[in-house]
Amino acid sequence: MGTGDLTDAPAGPVSVDTVFDRFPASVRGAVVVRSLDREPHQIRLIAVRVVEAHDRSREVQEVSVEQVTVDVAPHREVLVPFDVPFSGLGPGWYCVVGEVEIDGSRRLRGPDDGGRRFVVPWPAAEVRRADLRPNLEIKLPGVGTATIERVECKLDHTAIRWRLTGAEKAELRVSVGKRRLPTVESTYDDRAGAHITVTHPIPKRATEIAFDVSVRAPNRAKATATLDFA
Repeated sequence: MGTGDLTDAPAGPVSVDTVFDRFPASVRGAVVVRSLDREPHQIRLIAVRVVEAHDRSREVQEVSVEQVTVDVAPHREVLVPFDVPFSGLGPGWYCVVGEVEIDGSRRLRGPDDGGRRFVVPWPAAEVRRADLRPNLEIKLPGVGTATIERVECKLDHTAIRWRLTGAEKAELRVSVGKRRLPTVESTYDDRAGAHITVTHPIPKRATEIAFDVSVRAPNRAKATATLDFA
């Protein structure tokens, strides 16, 4: 099993990545192990795991693969195939990570950022679909304002475009009822000057959506506003 500590890739002389294609009932791909230096390395595949995209520490399923041992030549790569059927996964967004042992001592997991995501869709009858432009202002006391400009409710995700004034950084969290929707991705669109937060889709039964905006530095502030679906 090895005696080294488990770390995330890339690190040291070897990197671990995953590549895959999405099919109607599965994703099929490979763990890619690359040698980054001038030395050959012996690599033993320990495991391939499906993890939640919003919390990569949470393993959902271990993928059945052969625990092979391979040699990687200097500045070359090897690919170990895997197949992840959707039958064992509930609706959600996921990543695939690989774990290897390097030269019989050190263990490495990658990709470190989870890599590419894939989705197992929700039943269409259970998900709300809408394209809203509420321009909802959320006042942050002593700091500024966050404006929710657009809410796109789709079958496999919800995309919220929002703008922040008076502060450089803030965090947006989205809830329906007592349930917080996991944030799959949070980015900033330089051209539009707006933030884009992507969450799980909105359940059709939900009657409103709550937006929690918080600023940590240099001044702490937090505020909440709700949007009705009526």
